[in-house]
Amino acid sequence: MFLFFTVWIHFCSVFLAHPVNVSVTNIDLNAEKKSVELSIRLFVHDIETILHNKYNIDGWIGTPAEHGDGRRLLGEYIGERFSLTVNEREKVAITVDSTAIVDEKMWFFIKGEAHQIINKVEINNRLLTDFFSNQVNLVIINDGRRDFGYMLNRENHKIELSL
Repeated sequence: MFLFFTVWIHFCSVFLAHPVNVSVTNIDLNAEKKSVELSIRLFVHDIETILHNKYNIDGWIGTPAEHGDGRRLLGEYIGERFSLTVNEREKVAITVDSTAIVDEKMWFFIKGEAHQIINKVEINNRLLTDFFSNQVNLVIINDGRRDFGYMLNRENHKIELSL
């Protein structure tokens, strides 16, 4: 009976529910070269929620039914809900360079430049918190010497880090 219950719980959590909404953002900072590289991973299902609820379009990302403006609109959404500020005054432009879909996840690749040596960063990540109250945004920052990891959500969506 215990085995049946365990299998049933696993089945329900995998196939019937979307128990956790999560994104992963990797940020590579190069303070001396004044460069920033980001990769943001979102689930395709969550992306389709953005397109439907914010832009009123249906288009299954990565299929022949994909809406022609879908990826551009997603880039705009990321720019609205994610920001990176350098040294308390310079906001780095967030423009999606390229995308890739792998196993029901979509990766957004972003490159940015600062106009000064990076000593401090402020990251504001509110991705999907406007649609999911349980949204968790994991952020991993690498400054070339060490990694920093953060778990953000609707209430706690900002990181300030001195390098």
